[in-house]
Amino acid sequence: MKVRNEHYGKICPFNLMASYIEIDSTSPENVNDAHFHEDCEIYINLSGDVSFMVENSVYPVMSGSIIITRPYEYHHCVYHNNKLHKHFWILFSCAGNEHLLDLFYNRKAGENNHLMISADKTEELISLCHKMTAGNADEAEKYCRFFRLLSLLNNADVVNSVDDSYPADVLYAVNYISTNLASGITISSLAKKAHVSINTLERHFLQTVNISPSAYIRKKRLANAVRLLSKGKTVTEAAEMSGFSDYSNFISLFKKTYGMTPLKYKNTQLK
Repeated sequence: MKVRNEHYGKICPFNLMASYIEIDSTSPENVNDAHFHEDCEIYINLSGDVSFMVENSVYPVMSGSIIITRPYEYHHCVYHNNKLHKHFWILFSCAGNEHLLDLFYNRKAGENNHLMISADKTEELISLCHKMTAGNADEAEKYCRFFRLLSLLNNADVVNSVDDSYPADVLYAVNYISTNLASGITISSLAKKAHVSINTLERHFLQTVNISPSAYIRKKRLANAVRLLSKGKTVTEAAEMSGFSDYSNFISLFKKTYGMTPLKYKNTQLK
């Protein structure tokens, strides 16, 4: 008897959250400053005058725009006015399932995050999202629709256009910060390199990134340290490679931000 060779795929258990959201720039539940998390995220825009920043890239979005991010990819939504912002937000854990998610992982951080699909496929995508977020959605059907959604995204087009409404000094600064995290960065030297005053740089950061340049640097360094710890780097290595010259201050800041020491965080990730 001839035995046919077959490949049996493996899907690890994962958590899935899907929400339909209507908010504006003043809504208390709005996360409008740069952040990251340990899960993959899919954002689908329905309406609102917004852009989306991922790492150093700023993407203009419109109805039907899709933004994807993977774990530890720094991102946030930027409001240009107070128009109602309608969108779907899907968050799912991915540990062990990375082989199913080339779209998320087979690219550099901050690149190819903006996707679009054809009008008919967009209609199907939005229908799937509405059914996934319905209060009476069956759990099995929810996961089936999620995998159909991933199939649609795998055939999406990458949109490489950038949002030119961002001030040039902010775009320069976020790129410089990302490539020089391990070195000493002062706001005065950063403003000088961006050819603006300190006050102008700080004002533009608050208007676009919603935090000060110094807070942005601190968040980026912490995000980088978390990423390094999750990959097995020692606490000392993570601190040094992320630009923290004061080891004790790094421990204190990390614990204040994440509720545990860097070592404890590392141990929880490597179990």
